[in-house]
Amino acid sequence: MKISPRHLVWVNLLLLALVAYWGAATVSTAIAAKLTPPPEVHLNPPPAPIKVEPHRPSSFYASISNRDIFNSVKPEPEKPPAPPPPTECKLKLWGVSVNINGASYSVIEDLVTHKQDLFRVNEKAGGCTIKAVEWDRVILDRGGQDEILELAQPAGGTGIPRPAPAVAAAPAPGEQVAAVNPHIQQLNENEYKIDRSEVDQALDNMNQLFTQVRAVPHFEGGKSTGFRLFAIRQNSIFDQIGLRNGDIIQSINGTDISDPSRALALFQELRNQRDITVNYTRNKDTKTMQYHIGQ
Repeated sequence: MKISPRHLVWVNLLLLALVAYWGAATVSTAIAAKLTPPPEVHLNPPPAPIKVEPHRPSSFYASISNRDIFNSVKPEPEKPPAPPPPTECKLKLWGVSVNINGASYSVIEDLVTHKQDLFRVNEKAGGCTIKAVEWDRVILDRGGQDEILELAQPAGGTGIPRPAPAVAAAPAPGEQVAAVNPHIQQLNENEYKIDRSEVDQALDNMNQLFTQVRAVPHFEGGKSTGFRLFAIRQNSIFDQIGLRNGDIIQSINGTDISDPSRALALFQELRNQRDITVNYTRNKDTKTMQYHIGQ
């Protein structure tokens, strides 16, 4: 495209005007910068040097650890809840069996009907519900209120009263001699003769009897096969009839006692028996004990 001389003149004039404007603006800015006085700057004096604190003992800073910066007023410590009161249910606790697998149970007598029975957790006894079984007591739920049923304490003494032992020869120095009970006679290693009065006396003092031994269910292959004895008190009736810690009682007179309720009922039936056969396991060996109940 060819520009005519006339238009070329106007283009040159426009370019000259732009160059003149830019040059004027540059010169004006430079002159204004030279003529404007510099701003006054006021600086604050430097701060005083930080004073080095002397070394202090750790007790000087104890208030920092004792001060609670988040709570100006510390709340009062919570008081532990009051223990449940003794139960008002007409019940008497004769014995307990506490197991870590949750199969704990208790032997309780209804003082109205004078009937003893075995009760597990969540079962009802005399209008109360068994809430928990502990080593020396049972927690009862009576109408939504927790109450305590304490283990019956023996009346006078810690064991069943015994007649005076027969006079024996003086023991040798350092020799221990077990107490002699004239109402229990050992015929041989696995056979005993027991007076009827001794059996009746033991069954009439069930609370004392339960303090002389502990029994827990014994399981093999996930199935209960009897009761293991432990904590047998020395010179107790269980000790005198040949039972030892660790023995597993499997049956009495041919009846398995793997069920705790059946074991309790069978225990009460022994009062009317003349001959009792106990099958048990000791150190993985199956043994049989014979007891003859005499007059």
